[in-house]
Amino acid sequence: MKKILSVLALGALAAGTACSRIDANTSNTVPTADNYAATVTATHSGAGVVGTTADAYATPPAATSTVPGTMLYGTRTITEASFLTEAASSSMMELQLAKLALERSARPEVKEFARMIIDHHTKANQELTTLASGMNLTLPTALLPDHQKLVDKLSKLTGSEFDKKYADEMEEAHERDIALFEVVSNGAPTTTVKAFAIRTLAVLRMHEHHADKLDDNVE
Repeated sequence: MKKILSVLALGALAAGTACSRIDANTSNTVPTADNYAATVTATHSGAGVVGTTADAYATPPAATSTVPGTMLYGTRTITEASFLTEAASSSMMELQLAKLALERSARPEVKEFARMIIDHHTKANQELTTLASGMNLTLPTALLPDHQKLVDKLSKLTGSEFDKKYADEMEEAHERDIALFEVVSNGAPTTTVKAFAIRTLAVLRMHEHHADKLDDNVE
């Protein structure tokens, strides 16, 4: 919960930064969790860097890079290609951790969350692949180093220790992803990439909401 409060506080200071919770006032009018099911059906018919808090990447929607075709993500300059690569790796990491949760956890709520992640991120990966293919971009088949480190770390845990760490990492991972997708939803030069970021924000916000509740329940 402390992580959420820090993100909200930073959003207020940035005067317009969308928070990592579901917000009906977001500048992109992204669907909320209440109508998420309809959004997934319509749009899926076909992380930030691990180890860094979302606060480091919270950037006002108006922030843009001076280099054409790039965006500012905190102190980093990113491109659409690097965004898609990072998003793909983060999604694959969440899939791997969700499958691990189904094997390691005995808590029904953890397993339910993991099954939701598998369902939604499998569909998101399919959309990512289609989007990247249309841009002649080959997405990674292996995790980025920081994502792999997180999978390796949780792979060593079992029982309640795993549950607590999994819930905590899922909350943080979605906070980072939300910060990244907010930047791209406002600054991507390509319409299809921007539209993907806007649509996916609704999913990420719902996941973060559930991860927050899960984190409270397993503590």
